[in-house]
Amino acid sequence: MIALLKVTIIFGIIVVLISKNFPLHWALLGGSIIMGISFGLPINIILKSFLEAAIDWSTINLLLILYLIAVFESILKEKEVLKTMVNSLKSLIKDEKIRLISMPIIMGLLPSVGGALFSAPLLEESTDNGNLEPERKSYINYWFRHVWEPFLPIYPGIILVSALTQTPINILVKEALPYGLFVLAIGLLFAFYKMPSEETASLEQIQTQNLEEENQEIIVSQNPVKDFIISFLPILILIFSVIFLHFDLLYVLLGIVLLLFIIFRFNVHQTLNTLKTSIKPQNLILILGVMIFKKILEVTGAVSDIAYSLNFSFIPTPIIFFLIPFIVGIFTGVTSASIGISFPILIKMLPYVNPLKYILLAFLSGFLGIMVSPMHLCLVLTREYFNADWNKIYKYIIKSGILLTIFIFLRFLI
Repeated sequence: MIALLKVTIIFGIIVVLISKNFPLHWALLGGSIIMGISFGLPINIILKSFLEAAIDWSTINLLLILYLIAVFESILKEKEVLKTMVNSLKSLIKDEKIRLISMPIIMGLLPSVGGALFSAPLLEESTDNGNLEPERKSYINYWFRHVWEPFLPIYPGIILVSALTQTPINILVKEALPYGLFVLAIGLLFAFYKMPSEETASLEQIQTQNLEEENQEIIVSQNPVKDFIISFLPILILIFSVIFLHFDLLYVLLGIVLLLFIIFRFNVHQTLNTLKTSIKPQNLILILGVMIFKKILEVTGAVSDIAYSLNFSFIPTPIIFFLIPFIVGIFTGVTSASIGISFPILIKMLPYVNPLKYILLAFLSGFLGIMVSPMHLCLVLTREYFNADWNKIYKYIIKSGILLTIFIFLRFLI
């Protein structure tokens, strides 16, 4: 229990630092050093563990994947592929409500930190001159952006789970897909449920007012179906290759990025600039911090001690697998932190019988935690953009979180 107490204190320090806007990557690295010292490791062993974690292929593979995802995203934005997708969708979809949710759903295909801010202006444009309340718009923009996160293999969360648990990502994607569909269903339930009549009328008015603009756009885009398919094709190829062909995500991303550079005729200067500016160094340091933190937990023996203590505690194992990632997710609002901090401990507690159920339970509880967290950057940015009231937003989020919790446990028990 001493190991559990030490790690709990260190977790607490990390959470407090994050709540004070201290960078998560430095908090994790600092926590790793404190943990090593508190368990009596010599400085040279701590530094050696840092180096081993940094040069381990699983770490390098993960860093390369996340970097290529960032490059992939930069290309799609720079060449206005997503803009074409949205514009063609406007021509194809006449129902205003479907348009509202389609904006954050499409922008959610790119796992940017705080990426809800990309879809907020598009959603606001769709409700221009409308009376849709800021809290409802905030919920739509925030919730629907994250319907992909439980299963899409370009999000850091599921990639990190795969790396930490050595579970093939295509298996994780298939098993996590129902959760993503249920997140979508929850959003559809609350986005327009009991919408005031004046808001509904406003949406209908917008649809009429924008008809002329849509017709002009259709003239510009003679074939919106073709435009949508072509713009969606890079993402579709990525998803199909990973899920159905079982190709390695790293090599699929590398191939697609190289192909996009060729198709869009990037010159040497453009290519180097894109490679240089696509990702912030601190995002890579964050993943490095997670892997180092995991390594120190292993070297100190803290993971085994904590797993042993919890296994012989009165707390049922499923509750442990739910609560630890959920709590870390709430306090950090970051999926990578929820997984990176909790999974190294939980891995040692995985039962031999059907371990995948427990991996999914922990992964989805962490996702639930970050979705209801007031520290979630997407939620913070969305609320600020629409100038919405926190309490009113949380009426939507808490109800959605309760339904998702029920579904997570039902899927676990079935």
